[in-house]
Amino acid sequence: MPAPAWLGWVAALVVTVFAGALRFMRLGNPAEIYFDETYYVKDAFGLREFGFEHESVENADALLAQGTQEIWTGGGDFIVHPPLSKWMIAAGDSLWGAMPFGDIMTPFGWRFAAALVGALSVLLLVRIATRMTRSVLLGCSAGLIMALDGLHFTMSRIAMVDMFLTFWVLAGFACLIIDRDRTRARLAAATEEGRVSASRLAMGVWDRAAVFAERLALRAAPASATVSVPAGASGLESSGTEQPPGAYPDPDRVGEAGAKPWPRATAWLARATARRAAAARSADRIVVRWLGMRWWRIAAGVCLGLACGTKWSALFFVAAFGLLTVAWDYGARRSVGQRRAGGRWLRIDAIPAFFQVVGVAAIGYVATWSGWLLTSGGWGRDWADSHTGGVWSRLPDWALTVVNPLRSLWEYHSQILGFHNDLSAPHDYASKPWEWLVMRTPVAFYYDGDATGCGASSCSSAILSIGTPAVWWLSIVACLVLLGWWVTYRDWRAGAVLLGVAAGWLPWFAYPERTMFVFYALPMLPFLVLALVLTLGLLMGPDANHPRFSLRTRVVGGVVYGVVMLLIIANFAYLYPVLSAQVIPYQEWADRMWFTTWIYGNGGAE
Repeated sequence: MPAPAWLGWVAALVVTVFAGALRFMRLGNPAEIYFDETYYVKDAFGLREFGFEHESVENADALLAQGTQEIWTGGGDFIVHPPLSKWMIAAGDSLWGAMPFGDIMTPFGWRFAAALVGALSVLLLVRIATRMTRSVLLGCSAGLIMALDGLHFTMSRIAMVDMFLTFWVLAGFACLIIDRDRTRARLAAATEEGRVSASRLAMGVWDRAAVFAERLALRAAPASATVSVPAGASGLESSGTEQPPGAYPDPDRVGEAGAKPWPRATAWLARATARRAAAARSADRIVVRWLGMRWWRIAAGVCLGLACGTKWSALFFVAAFGLLTVAWDYGARRSVGQRRAGGRWLRIDAIPAFFQVVGVAAIGYVATWSGWLLTSGGWGRDWADSHTGGVWSRLPDWALTVVNPLRSLWEYHSQILGFHNDLSAPHDYASKPWEWLVMRTPVAFYYDGDATGCGASSCSSAILSIGTPAVWWLSIVACLVLLGWWVTYRDWRAGAVLLGVAAGWLPWFAYPERTMFVFYALPMLPFLVLALVLTLGLLMGPDANHPRFSLRTRVVGGVVYGVVMLLIIANFAYLYPVLSAQVIPYQEWADRMWFTTWIYGNGGAE
């Protein structure tokens, strides 16, 4: 018996509150700007103050740590990531500052949004996993696993862009999952309705024709003839049995005089019966032309556009999810018997999907630049005003007020793209995509070797941005299991999860010379967790209400599930001090550095 809907929501909220408590606890520590906060915090405050990223004084980080808010100088600043995540950082800081016990431009405030979004991403994953598995246990397990992942934890406690990117990608995927379920239900209902309507209309016509032909055949039959009426030829007299002549007594038509029309009448009867059967068969191939407005798919487009407005790597997910929703539509139509949709499927599903996902995402992306577009002081904002030659010089002034900001934005984007294409500076903690799954080179966000108060002669305080090894290493096995499962059974869940992993990982292999870090893998983490949870579900097998239920499989799978969950909990608890800047004895910090690359990275060789 499935669990009631309210239980799923209550359980999801409990896991979310737990994740939030972990992330908000001691959020203001370290009480300073660290790692890439040096870029995004000042950009966020510039957006709130001016509507665009603004240059700051050289010692702005130290001034902010001291509580000084006057840090501005110069004009618009060149940035390399779209502004949405920084708007969200600023909004979180403002929300915290509006509380009676809060204040703006403080470490807790500028990390507030990241912690909140991190907790909400756990809620999203619980609901996605519950919908995909129809199991509250597995859904909550997915949320708990991500809540206890070290990479997700550390990225939820720092004012950087990647947590916001992950949230919007996951939100877009959630919308597509809902759209898939509702569309398939709508398609099944519309197809059945279409079949019934077509069957009633066509079969009703041929029923009446069969009745007429049957009566005509009986009336025209010779006195010695026997009329065989096919089963279902009409809705009245026919029953598939032999009908004796004279069933419709007409003495004037019985006898040799009625013999001539007999072959023609029986042919009409056979034709009417055949047409009726054909009508019934054609009803099974009814094609539903349009399924109405797909609001959840449009919502997915909005979320993916906002993801692109956070970081350009979201484009990989836009492409992957756009193809995924079209493939789901095609599979849905085949599942209800529409196997020859062909060009009609392209017109009514694929093309609308492109506009609802890609088109809407493009609009949402441009909207994230509204602050830069509606002000005049941003970097390169007036570029088009000084480049008006050619066709642009012939446009009226009113048109230039609309076109020039967009032209300047295009030029700005070309400069940003050039920056990313040339980004190959060496960094101690840079890593390659193949290293991410094994957590070979995590990033040391923060380290203080002069900390005091641990009770030992030498203390350390550190934030190592590393995924919980038990999660990431086991997810490699889970992905291989799901790949085999998808190849064998074409399970849509396995395919969707593997596509999410591929979109978040494989494109980075195309940039071998680029400087990259392990936290670039954060957007694919939810899909790795889903892979792990789906694999655990396969090991436990179906529940007791399923005909293929096996108590032995259930027990063995349950033991494996319990061991995996305990291993993840213990692994996170052990690493927690070096994930959260706790002051601990130096030796305890060293014990948690399992590999030299966790300490020194690649030594700047990348």
